[in-house]
Amino acid sequence: MSRMGPFRMMVTAALFGLLSTSLHSIGLVKAAHNFPNRATVTSAHVVDRFQAARSDHLALLIANSNYRDADAAIAEVTAGADALANVLRNHGFLVIVVRDATRARMTEAVGRLKAAARPGSVVLVYFGGFGVQSEGQNYMIPVDAKIWQERDVRRDGVNIQRALSDLSASGARTRIAIVDASRRNPYERRFRNYSHGLAPIDADANTIVITSTSPEQVVDDADASPNRFVSDLAAEISLPSRSVEEVFAERAAARERIWREQEHPVPAMEPSEKN
Repeated sequence: MSRMGPFRMMVTAALFGLLSTSLHSIGLVKAAHNFPNRATVTSAHVVDRFQAARSDHLALLIANSNYRDADAAIAEVTAGADALANVLRNHGFLVIVVRDATRARMTEAVGRLKAAARPGSVVLVYFGGFGVQSEGQNYMIPVDAKIWQERDVRRDGVNIQRALSDLSASGARTRIAIVDASRRNPYERRFRNYSHGLAPIDADANTIVITSTSPEQVVDDADASPNRFVSDLAAEISLPSRSVEEVFAERAAARERIWREQEHPVPAMEPSEKN
């Protein structure tokens, strides 16, 4: 076998480098760091997956568990997102999981989901992490948020109602939002006496919203575990006889009834006085 001379080796290496650069520039070759491991999903990966999507069932799961201002990671968020992702994939959803997302990554991922949604499709968004309300609006808090005053919530947070409104404009037949963010957080104590939970989330007829507890409450107040909240959802939709939309619609209606009963309790009837 003939050996390649030094000059031919130099020419071959140069041509290979030029070809590789060209392929990168047109998107046919991705750098190794654009294929993340299971623990992290990059923005580029989200863009590529949603752009290539041909599914009519799309799910974006944002799991923020490692906040710089929190005393410890929110372990149940990661576990809940993993459980939900597995079940949704079994139901035919294209699932993208974004972990420990900055504000830029969150807004980009939601924007790409909206762009990928087609008329008649089903679009699901899950957010696990910290949520804070401000002026009647709810905000998903990214891991890079710097919140010291209430106005910082509106600056650094991602508005849940606005994100749902954007998805409504996509033409998707059904929008589903699962908000696992009603927990005590390290931000509100800087400008409030206590964590207020989330404000009520109004949605149109084709949008299903499920929260981990009732408005104005945090999970501790409701005596429920956020991990149990997501695992129960996953267990319900794992049944093949029912669609994801049916299960979530029933769960949202049940949550609404509980909230209404808590807000306007029916007074107990006093027994009639005996003669």
